[in-house]
Amino acid sequence: MNKLRQSESGFSWFYQRFLNNHITILLLNVFLFLLVVNEVVQNAGLLDPIWKFIGIAAPAIIVAGILYYVLDPLVHWMERRLHIKESIAIAIAMVVTVAILVLIFLNLIPFLTKQTAGIIGSLPQFSNDVIHKLNAANQQHHWLSNDNLNTINQRVSTYFSKRGWNLLTGTLSSLSNVVTTVSDWIITLITAPLVLFFMLKDGSRFPKYLSKVVPTGYRDRFIVMLDQMNVKVSSYIRGQLTVALCVLIIFTTGYSIIGLKYALLLGVIAGPLNLIPYFGSAIALLPALIIGAITSPSMLLGVVIVYLIEWVLETQVLSPLIMGNSLEMHPITIVFVLLAAGKMFGLTGVVLGVPGFAVLKVFVTTIFHWYQEYSALYPDVLPDEALEKPGEGHVEI
Repeated sequence: MNKLRQSESGFSWFYQRFLNNHITILLLNVFLFLLVVNEVVQNAGLLDPIWKFIGIAAPAIIVAGILYYVLDPLVHWMERRLHIKESIAIAIAMVVTVAILVLIFLNLIPFLTKQTAGIIGSLPQFSNDVIHKLNAANQQHHWLSNDNLNTINQRVSTYFSKRGWNLLTGTLSSLSNVVTTVSDWIITLITAPLVLFFMLKDGSRFPKYLSKVVPTGYRDRFIVMLDQMNVKVSSYIRGQLTVALCVLIIFTTGYSIIGLKYALLLGVIAGPLNLIPYFGSAIALLPALIIGAITSPSMLLGVVIVYLIEWVLETQVLSPLIMGNSLEMHPITIVFVLLAAGKMFGLTGVVLGVPGFAVLKVFVTTIFHWYQEYSALYPDVLPDEALEKPGEGHVEI
């Protein structure tokens, strides 16, 4: 009888310490999740049709999503202030957008094409000017001997001749890829307006539709999470596009004032590149510095002054006023996100990495709050804290 009680007490101790322990259950769930992930990775070939479908649909959805966040405030304004029906307001917004894009393409693209052709045609003269100035500097300071210069010139010419042949063969072999890319763009141009229309029409009802697949007890939390994601992405996209447009205007105006060649083209390059946080403006500065250095030392100084003025306006006025701290991320976090996303997904990752991380951050924060509430390991966390309103209760990561 005593042995039976000892075994029961021993089992009870093992049950309380290990089997009925919150940490054990959590680790077991993590282990099962990793098993599922491992099986998915091992059978990745079965997911090829899904990835192909995502590859076809993603460009149209991304384009429509960006336009949705731009046009949604306009549609709501027309509904509230002008009392226009939703469908008519959406149609007006889309027609105005198409008209603006057509005007830009008809008036701006030919001018930019002319400036681009001018830069390409001036490349030989630019290279000759650079070589001439380097030779003059070398003769003045005696950095390299004539034999060394001849050796460097031969190596450079050999390198570029080989690269040119490789570029030619690569271009001929990639003609099929060009045809595929053009067809993908045509599909995107056709499907994006349809996706955009239904986003504008049903976007506000999407969280409620999606929450129907979630268990009833978690629907409120799920809707709050989607609302937080929407606030983060919308403020980021609208803010970045507004700042990029302002940067385009500042650079174009500044370069035009100092008389720099191809000012409009350089400004148009700087605007979209500014969508890459921290690095975009610096990358856009390089061609302006090259053109300024070739033109004259005073023009180079003017380019630097324009960049400094733009940097002060962007960092001290535009970004704090327009963007604020909507993402609630530390700058170091943004830098590492850009590096990692660029390494994994290229240019698309650099542009979409920061808003993607913001969405992932909201998801992980919501899951962690749920775990705090139900794990009994955080007795100081109240259930109401898990249902935070957008923009509240977040800590910078």
